[in-house]
Amino acid sequence: MPAKASIAWFYSLGIGFIAASIVGVMYDIYFIYLLPAALAVGLLAIFRLDRLIMLSAFLVPLSVTIQDLGFGAGLILPTEPIIILIMLAALFKLAHEGVWDKDFIRHPVTIAILVNMAWILITTVSSTMPLVSVKYFISRLWYIVVFYFFASHMFGELRRSLNFIWFFLISAILVVSYIMILHSMQGFSRDAIFSIIQPFFWIHGVYAAMIALLIPIFFVLALKGKEFEYSPLRRSFLFFFGLVFIGAVIYSYTRGAWLSVLVAGLAMTVFLLRVNLKIIYAAVILVVGVALYYQSDIRMELLRNKTGSNSKNMEKHLQSATNIRNDPSNLERINRWSCAWRMFQDKPFFGFGPGTYMFQYAPYQLSYQKTVISTNFATLGHAHSEWLNPLAEMGLLGMLSWFAVFVITFFRALHLIYFAMDNRVRYLSMALTLSLLTYFVHGFLNSYFDYDKIAVPFWAFVSMIVSMDLLNKKQEKEAQPD
Repeated sequence: MPAKASIAWFYSLGIGFIAASIVGVMYDIYFIYLLPAALAVGLLAIFRLDRLIMLSAFLVPLSVTIQDLGFGAGLILPTEPIIILIMLAALFKLAHEGVWDKDFIRHPVTIAILVNMAWILITTVSSTMPLVSVKYFISRLWYIVVFYFFASHMFGELRRSLNFIWFFLISAILVVSYIMILHSMQGFSRDAIFSIIQPFFWIHGVYAAMIALLIPIFFVLALKGKEFEYSPLRRSFLFFFGLVFIGAVIYSYTRGAWLSVLVAGLAMTVFLLRVNLKIIYAAVILVVGVALYYQSDIRMELLRNKTGSNSKNMEKHLQSATNIRNDPSNLERINRWSCAWRMFQDKPFFGFGPGTYMFQYAPYQLSYQKTVISTNFATLGHAHSEWLNPLAEMGLLGMLSWFAVFVITFFRALHLIYFAMDNRVRYLSMALTLSLLTYFVHGFLNSYFDYDKIAVPFWAFVSMIVSMDLLNKKQEKEAQPD
């Protein structure tokens, strides 16, 4: 009987699809041909949600953005519908099976995330543009629910964490290799990068930020692949594409990404040399202190730099990174930062509301700070800072709570890098920490967290670090004598 029922279902679905296809042809409804794929995704959501998460990891680098659906909204296909489906399935599962792992919920990183999300919700209520802020909150929520909370069930096993990373890496390799081939045909010119990255990326900074995120993973897994029982061929594969991705980030002409990869490279050297943590903390405090003390002298030195961004000369393009005198890109960034600061001074506690900066910063521009790329209506996006954006939109607590997520994550990750009992945990934590460090550094100059190609790996990597931290604590407890 079950066999007969299966056959009946098979033929019923087949006949139904044929009928739907005929209707689609008759009425020019060509999206109907996506029904089999939609059905497959639906079945995965019901029976194998973990595989659907792995599928989403593979699809993220390949996703394309539909800028305008006709009513002022955009959509990232195919990932956003899949992520929303996973979120709904995860919440349904939560309602029927109870709360997630209590240790995971009580972890300091989780608490920091919940505090940040609670403040985003509060400032959404007080927002100057409630609908914009509600959309911002929901889009942030589905990434966190799916790739931080729900995926933690998988990330409790190192093997599954590595599988997720590999799905993302392979897909990214396909996209970056395709773009690099096209770019090489145009002599790796700066002008070409803006068009050849489409339709996978609409902003070259997002392309560079995603590449920068992955470079540390390639090299750590290549150098320490023996700990994961990787063959020499697989380690060579990782090392080769690590070099390819370095070339890709160089020819992305994104100076923030260059800086982030450089900092991550220095940090990797420090970790591999096993420099004492106290020395690392002291060095960070010293560098920040010196920079603050000599900020006036540093600013004067930067003002002496008149090198402009050059589309043909890589050296001059690099030198222009510190030109705050006449480089339009840098001056526009200062304009946005200044607007964010003035907005914060106007509404220091609740801010203007999540996601509202791009709609509200126009009146805060000063005429002498405007550049050739400024607009009177201020329609060019965010504050060019992962830290000033929430300061303007959610006030001081919004910025501090978001900063706390990074700081607490880094502290827990550093503990794993230096003290984890399992070497695989040490080196995977190192790879993920360096990856997150690239975005932390890049975040001082740009903000790309609204894009799936950044948000998905970010929340997944943070979830992996927390899962490994809990695993290590369990191993430490088991190793203690009774």
